Amino acid sequence: MPRSPLFLALFNPVNLAMLALTAAAGLCSAWWLAPIGFALWLVMVFVIARDPGLQMTFIRQNRQPLAQRYQVRFDRLDRARFSVFNALSQASPPLRRALEPLEQALDELVEHAYQLCLRMSALDNTLAVQQISSDFSGEVAKLEKNIVETADLAARREFEAALQSLQTRQAQLKGISTLLARFEAQLTGTVSAVDGVVTGVVSLKGRAPQLVTEKISALLQIIQTEQEELKQFDQDIEQTPIF
Repeated sequence: MPRSPLFLALFNPVNLAMLALTAAAGLCSAWWLAPIGFALWLVMVFVIARDPGLQMTFIRQNRQPLAQRYQVRFDRLDRARFSVFNALSQASPPLRRALEPLEQALDELVEHAYQLCLRMSALDNTLAVQQISSDFSGEVAKLEKNIVETADLAARREFEAALQSLQTRQAQLKGISTLLARFEAQLTGTVSAVDGVVTGVVSLKGRAPQLVTEKISALLQIIQTEQEELKQFDQDIEQTPIF
């Protein structure tokens, strides 16, 4: 089971040593050193627990698995986000500050993509179950034959209603299948776009401030465009009937 940043901070060897020294100072030296040492220990725990790298790793390790068609693509997207984080950790303070809006926008994009992947994975499972449990072609053929061969009007109406209901389900499943394929293509495009953003961020090192500002604006626009395209799928899912 993945360990939380707080757990890692509490059991960090340096923090444990600090806590032990605090206790020893309070017992063996001067009691008034204990509160000061304890306060310092709390600060050290807080700093480590709030480490962005630890928090990001913890979130990644606790994500639910996705449908295979989306898992591979999302993993690439998540690695790209981590690459940007690593690049920024090695950048100069001015460049880090300039890139903060882009990093935040990328974080939001990746999280949005993950939530959509979860919802699409549920749809993918629903579609698979329906396709396995239903023989649409056979059922349609049987109902059509019954309609032709049945002389009783009431029975024919029942068969016709059943056929219409079955055809509606077929159309809905086809719509779900199309939506899943569209999202797979969109996710592929998003991964490619974000890979380009990563390359752009890495190339900013050593650039003139004016060029950095222009480049960041262009990279941020790429992320915002991908975000808008993902929002369209939020609406599409809401309008998609689920069995």
